[in-house]
Amino acid sequence: MASDFAVRRAPYAPISSLERFFARIRDRQVPEVVDHSFLEKLNVASNNEYALLSALKFLGVVDDRGKPTHAYRLLQTTDRFEPTLRHLVETAYKPVFDAGADKWTQEDLVNFFRISSSASQAKNAARFFYAVCHLAKIDDADAVSTSEDTSLPAAEAEESAPQTGAVLNSAKSVRSASPGLGSELLHAKARLLEKLPSADPSWSAAEYQALCDRFLAMLENLDRSV
Repeated sequence: MASDFAVRRAPYAPISSLERFFARIRDRQVPEVVDHSFLEKLNVASNNEYALLSALKFLGVVDDRGKPTHAYRLLQTTDRFEPTLRHLVETAYKPVFDAGADKWTQEDLVNFFRISSSASQAKNAARFFYAVCHLAKIDDADAVSTSEDTSLPAAEAEESAPQTGAVLNSAKSVRSASPGLGSELLHAKARLLEKLPSADPSWSAAEYQALCDRFLAMLENLDRSV
């Protein structure tokens, strides 16, 4: 569960591949299935076909078996493309928007994906999120913050996302810990944070808050053990 974001990992494909995909399906019939070979024929994601396919599934453009959804057909049109993509992005990234992470700095958003999705692909996941929000024109109405100057203050960010803010602060403290802190303790904290599961759609905010509180208590116990 630690590596899952809403059941599957947040996508990290090059946004250029997604843009080429949308452009090239406009004048084609809807295929029975979108798979690796179909993407190869479109020539939209050289050596990144699997990453793009994962992104299409995550967004709901195709289902888990690769079959085009109704949204696929709407994305082939000019007048319905933007609102359809916006709806897909807001739905797929609901945990991000619910947490208020779309208003955080890039550094904090990377930490969010590091904890809730994949530590190794956190930077790419954040990059894809920014880019797909821009493509869907979400940042025209609610600008996604990419710098310290336009981000929410730390206290306000935690108020917007009480179930993740404090844990993210712990993640940052692990990253910026002083050299005097023992490496074993740092590794123990990092391993613990990697086990924090992403929010399950069936959980309430209070249930996930309680889970995060338990993780914070365990982190504090590690500090007291020094």
